[in-house]
Amino acid sequence: MALIHVSLVLLAFFVFLAGQVCLGSWVLGKLHLDFASFPEHFLISICSGIILSEVAIFLLQWTQHIRIGSFLVLFLSCVPSGIELPALWRRGKTFAQRSLPLSRVERLVVCLTSTVLLVEFVASLAPLTGSDALHYHFTTEQLILEHGFHPIFFLTHSFLCGQGHLLILLGLGLGSEALAMSFIFLGGALAALAVACLAARWVPRLYAMSFALLFLLTPLVFWQISASGSPDIWMAAFTGAAVLVITGTGEDATFRQALLAGILAGGVAGAKYTGCVIAAALAAAFLLEYRSALKGSLFLLGALFSGIWPFARNLIWTGDPVFPMLTSHLFPERVNSYDLRALLADTGAASSHSLLQAIPFLSFSMRRTGTSFGFWEFCGPIVFALLPLIFLAYRNTREWRVRILVWYSAGLGIYLASGMTRFLLPVLPLALSCVAAGVYYARQKGWQRIHRLATLSVLLACLLGAGGLAIYATPSILATMGVEDRREYLREKSPDYQVSEAINQSVGALPFAGNTLVFLRHLYYLRVPYIVGDPSAAWLVNPDSIKSPADWRAFLRDEHIAYVVRAPSYPQPIAAPLEELEKEGYLIPYTRREVQNFQGMRMDGTRVPVLVDILRVVPDVSEPLR
Repeated sequence: MALIHVSLVLLAFFVFLAGQVCLGSWVLGKLHLDFASFPEHFLISICSGIILSEVAIFLLQWTQHIRIGSFLVLFLSCVPSGIELPALWRRGKTFAQRSLPLSRVERLVVCLTSTVLLVEFVASLAPLTGSDALHYHFTTEQLILEHGFHPIFFLTHSFLCGQGHLLILLGLGLGSEALAMSFIFLGGALAALAVACLAARWVPRLYAMSFALLFLLTPLVFWQISASGSPDIWMAAFTGAAVLVITGTGEDATFRQALLAGILAGGVAGAKYTGCVIAAALAAAFLLEYRSALKGSLFLLGALFSGIWPFARNLIWTGDPVFPMLTSHLFPERVNSYDLRALLADTGAASSHSLLQAIPFLSFSMRRTGTSFGFWEFCGPIVFALLPLIFLAYRNTREWRVRILVWYSAGLGIYLASGMTRFLLPVLPLALSCVAAGVYYARQKGWQRIHRLATLSVLLACLLGAGGLAIYATPSILATMGVEDRREYLREKSPDYQVSEAINQSVGALPFAGNTLVFLRHLYYLRVPYIVGDPSAAWLVNPDSIKSPADWRAFLRDEHIAYVVRAPSYPQPIAAPLEELEKEGYLIPYTRREVQNFQGMRMDGTRVPVLVDILRVVPDVSEPLR
């Protein structure tokens, strides 16, 4: 059964892939744009198709017919396939024939890259365990699918969902969590292709393929591709494609090129708030290179068309386009200070920064002071170690100017705004292409020792990354292939899963009586109607306005809450009034279970017993209990 499931997901994945690349190629044809390199044409086509599909899915959400809309988007994206697919097939076949013969080392790199992609694809189909994915990446789209498209104020992170999350919604709408994960994997594979395409403009084929492999074996990257459940990896593909468009069609950009570059930049901006910084860097690079107000206006028009939608949604729902980042200035009376502080700390925006750390940060080797560091932030030391070669290889050409400007200006903006290394992922393909140019430059200059040392450094980074991938992906692959039972895998790997099980079994077995108030972070596996009550995660729960037991009685009544889950304790800011309600008899014990859960970071592997107390809400203590 597991093999059948993987095969069906793979089939649907290739149908989606073919539809998106044909849709994008059709758009490029209508814009009379062509790219001589087939890999570049393929990359830019599929990125353009994905962005158009994201816009379509976003608009379809408002109809509330999301499942039907998901199949409609998939069908419409495949309509141009009859025209475009034969031409693309012929072009790809010609490219493959011209690329032959491959050297022995090139064949080895191709085999290794294919193996790594296969491993990461199979690992991505495992049951979802990524912390942020369980908290909001997948949970938000699941809630929209089940309850309709509307603001979810009990999950503040839902307002941070960008257009990349619409691919998750599409996968879930088509009926498959694994298919949604495969769409994220596709973004990573295309980002690796972007590395190869960018590098191939400067270096021989072997170098370009090797650095694409290095990208896939970078811990931050294979975590994003295989298990995180975060669509941010698509920003790297869009950024690489945008740079190729900006620099790729001769001395002067056409108006159509400006529009396409803007569409790709808008795809980056619409994916995440920090994507706006990268899109601004792309716009600055375009304007500095071409110095045309009209072309700059077309760039902006394309960016607005493709990337404004999440900001428009938040503006309509809250009055703050980047909710809740500006709410304290726009509507101070509405601010949940507990939630805002937690959100700023979670994104790194509340941490201090020093310009002395900017260079190592921009080289993917250090994060800003005051933010924690983990495996999921690690990009490796290659960029920092080989940085001198980049400066030596630099030339005052458009290719170099655009890549360095976008890399450093976007990176500096992200450093000042957040300081989290993983937010630099969209510019990692640019950095690696520059490193490839630096290594090849050492060879051209005849610096044999430096070239050998640089080559060995890249090889060592690939070997270490391969070892890390093998260790990290093995449990996921076993779960995907059915060797390990899905439920046991989730009980071992998914935080809060056993707590969710206890709630589902206790409350879900009863006829619907109301919502369940929970204080969990990881919500995806809850199968009962719920509301999050943690003030550090729910804008709806503000301890400054819900203070007394009477306030909480009114809140529980207004939100139709029938059960309250304490596992193992209430959040400190709201503990006192809820404990008082227990003493008053307004919350009475319903059931208690002991389960295992992670303590601290999941990767530490420390598990402790946790008591899951489910309390029943009594509407009026004067009534006899039933």
